[in-house]
Amino acid sequence: MKLLIRLLCLASLAFPGWLAAHPGSESFMTLEVSGEHLEGELKIKLLDLRRAFEMDADGDGLIGWPEIKQRKSEIEDYEQARLRVLINGEELPLRFQRFRYGTQDGEDVIASQFVVDAPEPIRQLDIGYALFFDIDLQHESFARIVWEGSPGREAVFSVGSAYQSFSGSVEAARGFLQFLRSGIWHIWIGYDHILFLIALLIPAVYQRRGRGREPVARLAPALWRVTAIVSAFTLAHSITLSCAMLGWIELPSRLVESAIAVSVFLAALNNFLPTTAGGRGAWLAFAFGLLHGFGFAGVLGELDLGAGQLWRPLLGFNLGVEVGQLAIVAVYFPLAYWLRRTRFYRLGVLYAGSAAVCLCALFWFFQRAL
Repeated sequence: MKLLIRLLCLASLAFPGWLAAHPGSESFMTLEVSGEHLEGELKIKLLDLRRAFEMDADGDGLIGWPEIKQRKSEIEDYEQARLRVLINGEELPLRFQRFRYGTQDGEDVIASQFVVDAPEPIRQLDIGYALFFDIDLQHESFARIVWEGSPGREAVFSVGSAYQSFSGSVEAARGFLQFLRSGIWHIWIGYDHILFLIALLIPAVYQRRGRGREPVARLAPALWRVTAIVSAFTLAHSITLSCAMLGWIELPSRLVESAIAVSVFLAALNNFLPTTAGGRGAWLAFAFGLLHGFGFAGVLGELDLGAGQLWRPLLGFNLGVEVGQLAIVAVYFPLAYWLRRTRFYRLGVLYAGSAAVCLCALFWFFQRAL
């Protein structure tokens, strides 16, 4: 226990950047086209707005409806300046109709409803989205476009795809590829998911020997164990991601995010047991991977898709997560296998690295739970 405490203190000095919480800068947009009429709704997280505006007028640390309503015109001006709508090639202004404040999936959100009227039926719709990109390059907006009562299609606006065009005959594959890219990006910026997986992979290059462990002698056993851990994690979070998106299971986001932090802590703490080695982490990967699936579902859940419209974004996003995950494993595992016999790996990675992960997980837990 003394060794663990010392390593936690050392890790807090050596890895300060790991203490950043899980990024969650996202907005959600719905656009419905009917004849010459466009109706839209833009949902923005209050947390993001607080980074762009000074919202706490009375300085009490809390943001209430009176303070939000006081900034209504500034917020709408901000949206008007950073959300361009071109109909049939002509840029038209947004006409705001309703301004709401509430909670969704456990987070405070501001919802702005607007309309755009065109002089003729809408054939082409071009959207330029630039909210929050100046303060967060990882920000994304998940959009659903419904054309003349059609089932609708999905799109993801980001720094790399801030300007997109739509029409009544939009190709479905384009939306699929956007969600594939978004899934890759979300696993790469999901530091808690990455550290959970890495914590389970650290002892995969060891094997049990009596009451202890030693480095594996050959590549094949280690590769098999890594495959088992990654497959178990993939299967588990795919199950709960699908269940959550289909509406079969719903959990509060604060509970899910706090439990994910606990899973990261336990996965790393498990590495301090002298017999932790090989593929035993596959059971932890599956059990806690169920929680991580609910974390991924929070991204897609805001789109309010029907079951018939769900398969494309769900499949694209889930495959993107797997591609991003495999890329991480492809970089980590060869290095771990090469260094498995060294003192650096045993002390610097297995012990100090696991201690750093424990520290990050504790920080995330208190941040998210409280």
